[in-house]
Amino acid sequence: MVGPWSIAYCSCLCSLRRLQLCGARCGGVEVQPYAFTTKALYVGHTDYKYLRWQVIDTPGVLDRPLEERNTIEMQSITALAHLRAVVLYLVDISEQCGYTIRQQAALFHSIKPLFAGKPLLVVCNKTDVTRLEDLDAESRELVEGMRRAAAENAGGVAGAMGMVEGGDGGEEETLLQMSTLAEDNIAEVKQVACERLLAARVEQKLRTRGATAGGG
Repeated sequence: MVGPWSIAYCSCLCSLRRLQLCGARCGGVEVQPYAFTTKALYVGHTDYKYLRWQVIDTPGVLDRPLEERNTIEMQSITALAHLRAVVLYLVDISEQCGYTIRQQAALFHSIKPLFAGKPLLVVCNKTDVTRLEDLDAESRELVEGMRRAAAENAGGVAGAMGMVEGGDGGEEETLLQMSTLAEDNIAEVKQVACERLLAARVEQKLRTRGATAGGG
């Protein structure tokens, strides 16, 4: 059973660089330098603040109608819909994956309802190849659109972001950059993801207690 400390990450493709995220220990994962090698949910583990966290790698999902998605894609859809987790949506801003930022943004918005009620982070990967500030204006706006949607998705979670270490309201914390190849900013992404879920759990407990007290 998935416990309360879970990190799920997804994108429109599967990449060997993703497996380094959060330093998760996950056995039996096929690693190839091309997309769609992940054909099942893989669960690894990492430690943060004396807690054991599950890190779930979901198979890649394409931007197409639900009825056209195959069994492998539906594993991702089901997991994202039902897991109590912080979701990291990975964007390959180098576009080396074979999908443009526009296509990756379109997928994000099409599956965004699955993220409702969950802490959500947009993580731009492969900054060793392309940095966010190097993108053209159109691509920057597409990434910014995802950031805004992630911030809006937070809802009540955003109210708890003052408790997140390093947060000053959480807006900028919904968009992060990293390079798993260069091992740049990976620890920071892990910290923000874990702190975001911790804050969400605190917010949830406070609401539950408030409702119980009010009903009593």
